[in-house]
Amino acid sequence: MTASGAHHASGARSIAADALSGFTNTGDHVSVTVLTQQDLHSAKEVGAPPHLWNLPYPPDRAFVGRDVQLTQLQELFKPHEGVEQTRSHVVHGMGGIGKSTLAVHYAHRNREHYGLIWWINADSPAQIDASLAALTAHLHPQWAAGVGVEARAAWASVWLQWHPGWLLIFDNVDEPRDAEPYLGGLTGGHHLLTSRRAHGWSSARAVGLDVLDDTSAADLLHELACDESPDRHSPQYADARALATALGNLPLALHQTGAYLRQTGATLVSFYNDLGLMLDEAASGIDPERTIARVWNVTLAAVEEQSDAAITLLYALAWLSPDDCPRGLLAPLCPDGRTLNKALGVLATYNLVHLTGPAVRIHRLLQLTLRRTPDPAGLSLTSLPTARGRAEATRVLRHALHPEGAASPAPQATWDLCLPHLLVLVSTVPDGYDDTAALPLYLDAAERLHEQRLDDAALPLWEGITREYEATFPPDTPEALHARHRMAAALMASEESHRALSLLDGVVADRTRLLGADHPDTLESLHDLGCCHIYEGDVPSGEAMLARAAQGRERVLGRSHPQTLKSRGYLATCYAMQQRPDKAVSLLEQVVAESAHVQGPDHLDTLECRDLLATCLGVTSRIDEAVRLREDLVADCERALGGDDPHTLSARTSLSGYYSLAGRTQDAIALQERVVRDHERVFGTVHPDTVTARITLADEYRDGGQKEAAVTLLEVAVADCVRHLGTDHPHTLRARTRLAACLVEADREAEAVRLGEELVADYERVFGADHHQSLESRSGLADVYRKAGSLEKAISLHEQVVAHRTRVLGVTDFFTLMAKSHLALAYFEAQRFDDVVDIGESVTAALGDAHLATSFLRYALTFSYAELGNMDEAIAQGGQALADFEHIQGADHPDVLLLRRLLSDCYWEAGQKENAIELMEQLLADSERVLGPDHPDTVQVREDLREREV
Repeated sequence: MTASGAHHASGARSIAADALSGFTNTGDHVSVTVLTQQDLHSAKEVGAPPHLWNLPYPPDRAFVGRDVQLTQLQELFKPHEGVEQTRSHVVHGMGGIGKSTLAVHYAHRNREHYGLIWWINADSPAQIDASLAALTAHLHPQWAAGVGVEARAAWASVWLQWHPGWLLIFDNVDEPRDAEPYLGGLTGGHHLLTSRRAHGWSSARAVGLDVLDDTSAADLLHELACDESPDRHSPQYADARALATALGNLPLALHQTGAYLRQTGATLVSFYNDLGLMLDEAASGIDPERTIARVWNVTLAAVEEQSDAAITLLYALAWLSPDDCPRGLLAPLCPDGRTLNKALGVLATYNLVHLTGPAVRIHRLLQLTLRRTPDPAGLSLTSLPTARGRAEATRVLRHALHPEGAASPAPQATWDLCLPHLLVLVSTVPDGYDDTAALPLYLDAAERLHEQRLDDAALPLWEGITREYEATFPPDTPEALHARHRMAAALMASEESHRALSLLDGVVADRTRLLGADHPDTLESLHDLGCCHIYEGDVPSGEAMLARAAQGRERVLGRSHPQTLKSRGYLATCYAMQQRPDKAVSLLEQVVAESAHVQGPDHLDTLECRDLLATCLGVTSRIDEAVRLREDLVADCERALGGDDPHTLSARTSLSGYYSLAGRTQDAIALQERVVRDHERVFGTVHPDTVTARITLADEYRDGGQKEAAVTLLEVAVADCVRHLGTDHPHTLRARTRLAACLVEADREAEAVRLGEELVADYERVFGADHHQSLESRSGLADVYRKAGSLEKAISLHEQVVAHRTRVLGVTDFFTLMAKSHLALAYFEAQRFDDVVDIGESVTAALGDAHLATSFLRYALTFSYAELGNMDEAIAQGGQALADFEHIQGADHPDVLLLRRLLSDCYWEAGQKENAIELMEQLLADSERVLGPDHPDTVQVREDLREREV
């Protein structure tokens, strides 16, 4: 951004804030969250105190052997020819090598050169967002108190662009892609990263950091242990050099050893003798975990002599999140606050933890060492019980979340604070460990995340719950079956239905055997299994299972029971997909009426049934009715559930899509921009519903002619999904698929083809070559080939998909028919009109007149029959297609005008000149009104009409 207030964005394919209402500046690889114009303005106006910084600890006075690297960093960040530039550099090396310490020293030595220095915990995307959000809380506390983490992080990103001259330190970046969006999107300052990764940095220059040289390592250890300048000719220095070599010259090991020697008064020689054999070296070099383990075994004995409480705290910290563990969370492990503070002080003295105000940090490498039992270093100085400290970690979380004797449950803020620690606890269960004490915590946390529509985050919890139940109970007990079912439901909510399918198959089989086919639990699993089959593209199997579930529930629970109505409603959607739209609409109208009578018109189940009905109306080309129903549904959801309820947001997204389908593109865009902002504010950028909302908005931008805006929005969505979820996650694959489609629409064919080909390979690697999603990716690539002009490739790929669908699913299966319709369009563009007629007639006959796809195929059939000289069939198909398009898109839609022209030409060629002229006169009047009298299309229609009248 410039000082004048003009909006600029980096990257060759960028758009600025004025181009997308409420969006922050975007460039290549930039992650954004929608902010209001007022928020953007405040980011410009709010200032910062001079030389603000938040370094996690002061520079260590015992800092040696890194002068070369410090000088190298200063040279790399130096202005080029006196001009400051945005620069990004990464310091990489093994754990314990001193990367963070080097970053602290660089920042401290150069603090006068920066207006702001901000330390960012970068071990995960969520931590990056939290660190940026903390900057906003410091600069703009009143506003920050009323918004979520991602909004605060977005505001901080905008603030940084308005206020140059800063240094951001991204500490412990695990994946380069986590930091890349910030390196490309935040300009006007310097980025310094630390990471164990040496490769994969496209936006940052890498600076390697190795262990200290022998002399520097000996100097450091001698200074730490003896608190005096080293005499390099003394016997004591020789002992320091030998011990440093045994420790692999690893800075973290040297610091911990020096702290131990200084605290206990032990000699270098005695420690060397206790340490045992020299460090083993693996083929790739020093094993830092083994090095730390050796030091830790010796240090632990000294700590244990001073404070049992310190040992208890240390082992508990091994099973919690390494960053910012609140001191108060650890309080139950000590009799009083004085003991707690003293114990933490002992740990800090031995360099085992860092104390940062009210929080405690522990090195990840030390955590790994503490968790591995018995004795990871191969020594036996101290006996290490299995999973020592895990019970204490569970106890402090239970005390915080399930306090005994409390009149009410812990507030949501406490759950939010403890969730990172629960996720570490559930993901680090040792083999064979009895984790039943933590099960209530996992269950409550999973249910709370489900209520917040954050099922992705709950999946590790359900996996842990399932693992524990299966280890504790026989596999067919009710508890184990319940856990497996809920894990499958979480997988489905995470769009991983391919993993859920086999899980639900087993649950249905076990519940049928143990409980009977008509037990409500069995029927619930059968219902979900049917839905899972539909998600996987097997609609006939899904319909059969939903029919059985509906019949069983009606028999056991009654026709109007909510669960019965749910199964009947989803069964109706199968009818719509299986070419029985009238039956689908009729059944859903019954379900909606019964649900409103039994549960009330505003009950969530009733609202969801109305949503299904609107979808079926859309599929049957009854667009006007579907739009009216969706408008009423949005109003009722807002009134009954609230504007931010997930169902309300989903209803708005659906309404926006139907506005677009009805030709109301500007209405669709205006509504969907609001929907995207709401989703990002409520759910975050990578929630499945947010991804869907962004894709819908991108489609509407494309339909409205804003093709580059569509591409940019999808690039942002893809970058966010890759950063948070990984390249292979279903959300990421879905966003990348839509991006490929939009790229080709924006005349960026080469990029679209490359991405489409990558997607096919990724889908087949993740799901298998014959999976429904893999076949859909091939169809998507074929469409990209077609739009890019590679018709032969497109046709060949479409033919392969049709052959596979036909062989596996049958000729009349919905997905087979959809694949054939795509092939017909490819034939149409290749002017293979006989093939268009052959496929188009069979597909439209199978789908029926009411299906939406039939209307679009009729257009291709009209043109094909006309090209083949069969004007009677062209007129028949064209007349029906025109009626369909007028009903779906409105009389003034450009597609309708084009179709009128085509039908008029068919009448003329068939000798029905009066009909041709009458239709052309209507077309001219509509073109003058819609396009304007001087529009090229209007002028051409006027000239053609004049010639025909003459």
